[in-house]
Amino acid sequence: MNALELTTNLLTKKYNNVKDLLEDIASNEEHALFVFARDFAIEILSKDEKYFWLVDKVDYLNTLVVTNIQNFIKKNYLEVLFPVKTNKLTFYLQTNNVKNAIKWLMQRYVNSLKNLFDKRSSKAIDNLVFFYFNSLENGEELISSSIYRIA
Repeated sequence: MNALELTTNLLTKKYNNVKDLLEDIASNEEHALFVFARDFAIEILSKDEKYFWLVDKVDYLNTLVVTNIQNFIKKNYLEVLFPVKTNKLTFYLQTNNVKNAIKWLMQRYVNSLKNLFDKRSSKAIDNLVFFYFNSLENGEELISSSIYRIA
């Protein structure tokens, strides 16, 4: 049983409707869904040659991805429950029951990780961020603070 199936089975027993699920996820950074989504992301990224290098960086980026997902839910919460615009209708149709919402959120977690390194994304960051973190972990001093920039 993979992380997606496990999460779906566990959380569908806990939540009866999408509203409760989204409210809990939006208010709790350490929600069980994010723990399982992290494992799911590692599972998916380890099979993808293009993003295999990202597997050991998932822990570094977890907070950023969780914040992005929570902000998306908070921003679009009413649109999810009562879709008015057609671009939000797709999100509503994908999250119209708890099982679909969990699957969508798990896949959104993986896509958010990938989008962090896609220059076309508004949430993109530079690969040099990892050079900065690795230098700090190894106790090295940086020559320039401009090595760490957000695209």
